[in-house]
Amino acid sequence: MSIPSQYPQYPQYPAGPPVAPQFQQPYGQRYGYPAPGWMPAVPGHAMPSGLANLGARLGARVLDVIFWYIAYFVTAIPVMMWIDADGGAPAVTVLIVWLVTSFVLYFAFSVRKFGSTLGKRICGVRIVRRETAQPLGFWRAVGREAFWLLAAVLPVLGLLNPQWCCWDKPYKQCLHDKVADSTAVVR
Repeated sequence: MSIPSQYPQYPQYPAGPPVAPQFQQPYGQRYGYPAPGWMPAVPGHAMPSGLANLGARLGARVLDVIFWYIAYFVTAIPVMMWIDADGGAPAVTVLIVWLVTSFVLYFAFSVRKFGSTLGKRICGVRIVRRETAQPLGFWRAVGREAFWLLAAVLPVLGLLNPQWCCWDKPYKQCLHDKVADSTAVVR
């Protein structure tokens, strides 16, 4: 019996054990999450070795807050003495401007310039863009750290932000990583 030519010819499968089909989404993307250490390859950039563990991330943040506070406090002593000597509103304004400037210089500028702060370097982690594994831009780094600071002073968000990475899959991002357009903390 012959098959009429108007029907398509189907390929013949080789004899042998049946092969499990590859479950794929349209356009060749597999279902499920990528492996935990996966990061996209970018030509000309070194591939990160994987996501940073939670202990290193917590240690880096604690060290960063300590280092920033010491640097801010030591350099702000003259302005605080000016405030005590009845410096008034101009002295308070200078202190607040220095607070914001030192925060941006320590956190956002160093993340933009070096990919990490001093505390992150000690703990062996750095921050990259999740999609490309490239360093963050300045404004993206400012947004990431500004959200972290905002979350630290709001009661519920201050508790939820650092704990979010405990159940976030597959990239273990905190809320400030998600707000900064998908940043990732890698080893």
